[in-house]
Amino acid sequence: MSEIKVSVIMPVYKVEDYLAKAIESMMNQTLKEIEIIVVDDGSPDGCGRIADEYAGKDDRITVIHKDNGGAPSARNAGIEISNGEYLYFLDPDDWAEEGMLETFYNISKANDSDLLIAGFIMEYYENGRAFSIPVEPKDRVYNNRDDFRQHAHEYLNNMLLAVPWNKLYRASYIKSHNLRFPDVAWDDLHFNMEVIKDIEKVCICSGHFYHFLRSRAGSETTKVFDGKLYEKRREQFLHVLKLYESWNLNNSEIDGVVYAYYTNRLVQCIQEIAGYKGFTGREKRQYTKEIIYDELTRKSIKLQKTDSFVMKVCIIPIKMKNVSLCIIMGKMISAFKKTAGSGFQKLKAKVLKQG
Repeated sequence: MSEIKVSVIMPVYKVEDYLAKAIESMMNQTLKEIEIIVVDDGSPDGCGRIADEYAGKDDRITVIHKDNGGAPSARNAGIEISNGEYLYFLDPDDWAEEGMLETFYNISKANDSDLLIAGFIMEYYENGRAFSIPVEPKDRVYNNRDDFRQHAHEYLNNMLLAVPWNKLYRASYIKSHNLRFPDVAWDDLHFNMEVIKDIEKVCICSGHFYHFLRSRAGSETTKVFDGKLYEKRREQFLHVLKLYESWNLNNSEIDGVVYAYYTNRLVQCIQEIAGYKGFTGREKRQYTKEIIYDELTRKSIKLQKTDSFVMKVCIIPIKMKNVSLCIIMGKMISAFKKTAGSGFQKLKAKVLKQG
C-alpha cells in the first residue's frame, strides 16, 4: 500500500443495523490512501462478525476485538496502531459522503493545519417524519494560536467543537502531545478541549459531508437524561472554563458567549428534569433548586450574553431563582419538543447558532 494519508478510527458497540453503511461509506471514499481501523469494543451483537467480513473484502480494513471499555478506550486503541498522516474518527451509526476525506485532506495539506473543523448534517426521524438540519460554519483559516483563541468560542455551540467526527487531526500533533480520549462523560469534548489548548493552525470548512443520525432509538443522543445530566454538564463546563482561564484572554464579550453556552445547557437540564416521569414533584423541585442556586449557575447567569430572544426568556425564571416557574418553563419546552418535532429542532438550532 502507498503511504497512508488518513487513518479512519471507528469504535463499535451494539450497532449491527448501521455498521455496514458506516464501513461502506469509508470504503467508497474518493481518497483511497486510507486505512480503516474498526474497534469491536466487546459488542455482544453481530458487529464483530460484520467487521471481520468487510476486512476480508478490503485489505485497508483492520479489526481490533477487545473487551468492552467504552468509546474512549476503543478510539485510543485505534490511535495506538494508526499509521496515517491524519486521524479521522467515525461513529459507527453514521455515514459520510464519498468526497469527504479527500476534501478534508486537501484543505489540511494546502494550509498545513493541525486541525480541520467542518460542518455536518443532523438527521432526524421524529413523529413519523424524517428531516435534516445542516450545520454550516464559514470557511476560515487560523494561522496562529492567538488568532484561533480569539474565535474559538464561536464554535462552542451546535457541537462544532464538541464532537470528533467533523474533524481531521494531524496525527503527529495528537501523538507528540500524548492526547487521548479520557474515560469521562462526553469524552469527545474533553478530548477536543485538550487538542485546541495549544493548537497553532486550524481550518474551518463549511462543507457538510457527514450525516449525524441525531434521532435513533437506543443511542446516547436520544437517551440524554439519566438522572445525572446536570452533574455531567457542570463537569463538562468546568473543563471548558479551565481551558479559557489558561488562555487568559480578558475579553468580556468572549466570556459572555462562553457562559451563555452553559446557561443554554442549564435550560436543557431543567427541561429534562421537568419532563422526566421517573421523578416525583418533590424530586423535581429539589433538583431544580440545586441547579438554580448553584454558585456556577449564578455566575453564568450574571456574565452570559446571548442574542437569542428565546433564550433570554427561558433564563428569566433562573435569574429569579423561582423553582416553580423553572419547572413550568421546562414542561412547556418538553411539550413543544414532543409535539412540534422538526419545528422544535430547527428553533433549537437557530438558538444555538445565535449563542
